[in-house]
Amino acid sequence: MRVVGELALLTAFVSSGFAASVFVVSAWRDNYLLRRAANIAAIGAFVSLSFVVVILAWALYYKDFTFDYVAQYSSKLLPWQYSLSALWVGQAGSLLLWSWFVAVLAVMLRWWRGRGVEPLRIPASGVLMGYVCFLAVIMVFAADPMAASVAAPREGIGLSPLLQHPAMLIHPPIVFLGYSLWTVPFAVTIAALLTNRLDLNWLHFARPWALLAWAVLGIGILLGAEWAYEELGWGGYWAWDPVENGSLLPWLTGTAFIHGLMAWQHRQMLKKTCVVLACVTFGLCNFATFLTRSGVFSSLHAFSQSPIGWLFLAMMFAVALITLVLLVQRRQTLKPECSIPNLLSREACLVAGSMALLLLTAVVLAGTLSSALSSLVVGKTILVGPAFYNNVLIPIGVLLLSTMSVAPLLSWGSAPNDQQKRWLLVSGCVGVVAGAVAAAAGVRHLIMLTVVALAAVSIAALVGGLVLDSRARKFRHLPAAMLMTLRLQRRQYASFLIHLGFVALALGVTASSVGKREQNFKMVAGETVRWGDRQIRLVQARQRELPDKLIAEAELEIHQTNRKPVTLLPSQHYHRLQEQWTTEVAIHATWGGDVYAILHSGNVEGQLYLTLIENPLMRWIWTGGAIMVLGTAIRLWPTRRRRRESAGTQRSVSYLTHARRQAPPRKAA
Repeated sequence: MRVVGELALLTAFVSSGFAASVFVVSAWRDNYLLRRAANIAAIGAFVSLSFVVVILAWALYYKDFTFDYVAQYSSKLLPWQYSLSALWVGQAGSLLLWSWFVAVLAVMLRWWRGRGVEPLRIPASGVLMGYVCFLAVIMVFAADPMAASVAAPREGIGLSPLLQHPAMLIHPPIVFLGYSLWTVPFAVTIAALLTNRLDLNWLHFARPWALLAWAVLGIGILLGAEWAYEELGWGGYWAWDPVENGSLLPWLTGTAFIHGLMAWQHRQMLKKTCVVLACVTFGLCNFATFLTRSGVFSSLHAFSQSPIGWLFLAMMFAVALITLVLLVQRRQTLKPECSIPNLLSREACLVAGSMALLLLTAVVLAGTLSSALSSLVVGKTILVGPAFYNNVLIPIGVLLLSTMSVAPLLSWGSAPNDQQKRWLLVSGCVGVVAGAVAAAAGVRHLIMLTVVALAAVSIAALVGGLVLDSRARKFRHLPAAMLMTLRLQRRQYASFLIHLGFVALALGVTASSVGKREQNFKMVAGETVRWGDRQIRLVQARQRELPDKLIAEAELEIHQTNRKPVTLLPSQHYHRLQEQWTTEVAIHATWGGDVYAILHSGNVEGQLYLTLIENPLMRWIWTGGAIMVLGTAIRLWPTRRRRRESAGTQRSVSYLTHARRQAPPRKAA
């Protein structure tokens, strides 16, 4: 099986390289045979990589330790689901999964239908297959997932206990799928630059893929935050680790790219910015891989030092150079046709919001690179902690939330009219009232009060925008008009639903950052201590034996006035194979906040060392993310008109292809 996998990997390398070359050639020479050969080669690369994925998954499931990868990341006692998840845990396996995702997307692009897709499909497919070839080269020569064990061991090393968590079954593949999906807008952008087809058809081709990539990468980031919150046992969900930042960077620039496309569509603005952001987002996906695989940055998520990261860095420089050359060539085509007419227009909000997103990106990037650059420049490592990010990013985040909150009440290309001004005033008053109510309820932190006020402004502005759009339809009954508006302007209000999800997420992030409360306790069984308005009782401490680990746990009862008692079981697990202790926290989650309990030692005799943390509004973070995903799904769901257009395009393409096949060959002049 291993030899078959090696041959399949070599076949994928050759097929993807051939497909990329022929796709690029056929973009300039309208030759049916060339296109057919390239399509067959692309399908061959996809099938070959699928064989490699299946073989490695089979080896992991059946614990075939003749594979070096299996011996490194699996063991006989590892449950089958975590054995399969080891496919994307190691360096070679994650590259294999990434290349397979891109190959799948390249094949899907062959059947993608829409306005103006055909002229861009061939060169875009060439870019995608070129990227598959790049990943295949790395696997063949530097990170072979089919490599044989030097001496097949009886038992493997196994998966790190920290990675044996349900979120890790889906978090890494979703992040890699997000990275892969961002390859499509990049490929379409390069295709548009090469063919000089930088019109609205390019925009309609790239935007659905960008929205899907943005949503998928966002899901992956949230799942990673949830894993860190539940598994790492330090009471937080985001440590500003270099690799965590690496996945956040393309999400931020991707958000700016999607908003820039709106300005291009409605006002023919930000053309160069959109092109640059598509390429920068793809580059930052590769930069995240450089952070993980170069060995320059120390991180819990990083692989061991290898030259692979530097190959990704070299590829990023090559992409930047190609993009710069193409931008210079197409500078006349990319000239903006409009400017910002008024500071209280929707395009002004888009520009301000995009600038805030790029400022966030620059700060996160500077903080991420600070340790490596400081050691090169001043000879010592300067580490940037969460305090730096919070102090710098929170004001920029408030600016972003401000621009977003009033957008539903603004128009394209003009200042607000009298009705819009009245609703802006009403929204501002609602924000002031909400801030005053929060202050009366005991909120004292200025940033938290500001975010609460802006959240209220966002909701009021959304309601105001819906009312104004509904009244414009001149229905007798406003509720019926509002339902009709939501139906006819589904995509616009789906975007506003995404904004509401972001507001909920911002409330949760701010509250959990500024309102976090933590206290350490030393307790013995039967003891009761007071923590704020709660009473904490340590009922008992015990140990349990399992085949693969020892569990030491404490049973806590939490009593609060007018609420039912809550039982928490924080624990320490000793994993015998890895000879490693891990912390397993206990969490009681409510809409008001989480109570988070940590047991610090596996010794349950005598005094126990415990930490209790109160994290306000944590559930709002996960709920806000879910609302954003729901809004994206509604935004991407095709309308009846779009489905009819796609079907018509399919019939037209089929007819043209049939006609070309039936047409007699041209005689030489």
